[in-house]
Amino acid sequence: MPEPTNLEIAAIDMDDTLLRSDGSVSPRNLAALQQWQRTGRQIVIATGRPRRSVQPALPAVLGTLPIICYNGAEIHINGRTIYERLIPADAVRQIVEQALTIAPEATIGLEVHGELYLNRVTNRTTPYHVADLLEVARHPAAKVLLFGDQLERLTPLLASLPSTARALLSARYRFIQILAEGADKAVALCELMAAWGRSLADVVAFGDDTNDIEMLRISGLGVAMANAVDEVRAVADHITATNDEDGVALILERLLINKKESA
Repeated sequence: MPEPTNLEIAAIDMDDTLLRSDGSVSPRNLAALQQWQRTGRQIVIATGRPRRSVQPALPAVLGTLPIICYNGAEIHINGRTIYERLIPADAVRQIVEQALTIAPEATIGLEVHGELYLNRVTNRTTPYHVADLLEVARHPAAKVLLFGDQLERLTPLLASLPSTARALLSARYRFIQILAEGADKAVALCELMAAWGRSLADVVAFGDDTNDIEMLRISGLGVAMANAVDEVRAVADHITATNDEDGVALILERLLINKKESA
């Protein structure tokens, strides 16, 4: 592993990275994050989750962390939105119309104004609204979500997306995410660093899935979890332990020791 001493900002994915398989933050990870903050360093959460589901999953003692959410479609600091890259309303409507035509049995979701709207009742445990999505599509969306057992039928839709939208696929999850063109954790992280007057060389980034690839690639130190997909492991500077083995803490502790020894 490289021995950098200039890393001051930790950009951390949540699911399968910071969070254990049971959805919790381990005591060791929490202690490492708190020590990172006590030494004046900063933490940024970079997740595919909506903002509404980030804070409830984190220990209250972490306070209010900056959040890159929806895979880079939004940045929130202290509850305020400082950056958005949303799918334009006309593109959202086109995607919904095509999905309903090609795969009428599919469950379709729109993330609009921080709320999830679905076209039918489903067995999700998280809150959502059932709505006429063509009405909801009058607004820009952070995400369009496509669920179903026959997602392969939607290949024609993915091949003809509007130029203002892009598909994000993962071998780990059985659904399709559609984001605004240019909505990416890496792009959002660049925006945040520019706003802070900081360099990407100051960032250690952690991730496990395809939506983390560019963030790891552009950061001063890109760290893949041992449970990461192969594409993420291939671009990482270092591979740490799994999310169930305190992989984030192992790196942060090492970096804190390196900094102390170089002082």
